[in-house]
Amino acid sequence: MLALGVCGSPRRGGNTEALLGIVLEHLRSYGFDTQALMLRDLDLKPCTGCRCCVGRGSCVINDDFTRVIAPALLSADVIVVASPVYFNNVSALTKAFMDRTWCLRGKLRFKVGGAVVVGRGYGAELAITAIHAFMLKHEIILTHRGVHGEGYEAGEVLRDGRALKDAERLAEVLARVAEATAGLRAR
Repeated sequence: MLALGVCGSPRRGGNTEALLGIVLEHLRSYGFDTQALMLRDLDLKPCTGCRCCVGRGSCVINDDFTRVIAPALLSADVIVVASPVYFNNVSALTKAFMDRTWCLRGKLRFKVGGAVVVGRGYGAELAITAIHAFMLKHEIILTHRGVHGEGYEAGEVLRDGRALKDAERLAEVLARVAEATAGLRAR
């Protein structure tokens, strides 16, 4: 089975990437193949709201969403979306990613999902809620309340014991639920 991590942080080697990496590392220990998509490294244009995908079944924008992201989402059994907390919400990269998935309506159903956010202070719950709302819209099975890591300076999140424990627990629950629901995705 494949676990896909989608990182919406513009910072290379930052806390969001590190915490997502820990979740993926634990998923590998459960026998999952893993793939990480760093949105900052991809050509991801915003959704134009053209609604062409409604009749066509795919997005008309020719960028890395169509070439890389959509195929990865469709092949994944587990999807973990990770974002830094910006203005009490997900980053612009994460939001652009979520908006572009409108063309995949009905195609992500019964995949298993989780949220990882990193930020200091307020806003983490709102960012997790945004990711969970995205997943519920796609009928992705939510398994965990979400992981919130505290950090700003690079590597700071690795000293957040609660976040590290929650990341390990998220991976365990994702793995167990994905294995238990594999037949749903096969239909």
